[in-house]
Amino acid sequence: MLRPPEPLRVRTVHDVVETAHRPLLVMAENGSLYYLKYARHQLYELKCEWLCHYLLRLWGIPTPDIAVLTVPPEIFPTFPPAAQSTTRYLQQPAFGSKLIPGAIDSSDFIQQGTLSELATLSNPDDLLWIALFDAWVANDDRRASHHNLIIAPAPIAGRNSLQCWAIDHAFTFTSQPFQYLDHTETYFSFNTNVSQAAVARSVLNQWKEKRPLLWASELKEGYYLRIRHCRHQFAYVCSLLPAPFHLSEVEQTHLFYFLFCQRRLELLWDDFFASLPQS
Repeated sequence: MLRPPEPLRVRTVHDVVETAHRPLLVMAENGSLYYLKYARHQLYELKCEWLCHYLLRLWGIPTPDIAVLTVPPEIFPTFPPAAQSTTRYLQQPAFGSKLIPGAIDSSDFIQQGTLSELATLSNPDDLLWIALFDAWVANDDRRASHHNLIIAPAPIAGRNSLQCWAIDHAFTFTSQPFQYLDHTETYFSFNTNVSQAAVARSVLNQWKEKRPLLWASELKEGYYLRIRHCRHQFAYVCSLLPAPFHLSEVEQTHLFYFLFCQRRLELLWDDFFASLPQS
């Protein structure tokens, strides 16, 4: 069940993570660690983070818990030197993604997509669903060479005790304001999509071996089923975005047609399926 993000105050700032958005690693008042992203460039980038969190959850894809983080001005002087310049962006609530204990970058763990590597994952099929999800939301930042995925111990340990999580969704929806989205365009580049990564190809080969006559129809049906589920929940998802990240009526309208235009969905599936190895 989708829930509104928990509002939390930040107690301490530990470090700056030197990636494109320079998020802060912080401890919140509940004692948990979060990656805090602030509106350094464009506010819509953080709107993308909120939206994709909920849409991924509706697709059944693991993604870290989130929170609305507020940084009290009185702790600004305690920031480490590298984080002092971020205080100008922290006058309003920020996006928080909860740190997953024991997480490592997927590319440090899954390199060739071997059977032994895949055998340790509890959710290898999610790699295909993530590839489709990224095509659907026009993710510019998860690629075959740059997964933007983490691997961490699964919440329920078993024989396959690791789980793949999707992270970082600021550069989705073509990385432009929602009112500029064109629902007649797919914005899909099969050369860069994570479906072209060795690990995703290995998962696809396993599907083909287990379901030689049904794999394509199962993938297609799962694609449309997940999108229909999101369409039914779209208004509710929009209502969960906290201030100041609410979508205007214009933004919601453009985003709705972009995500659920039937013709675009058909073209997107055709392009995606054509990009997959057929033998």
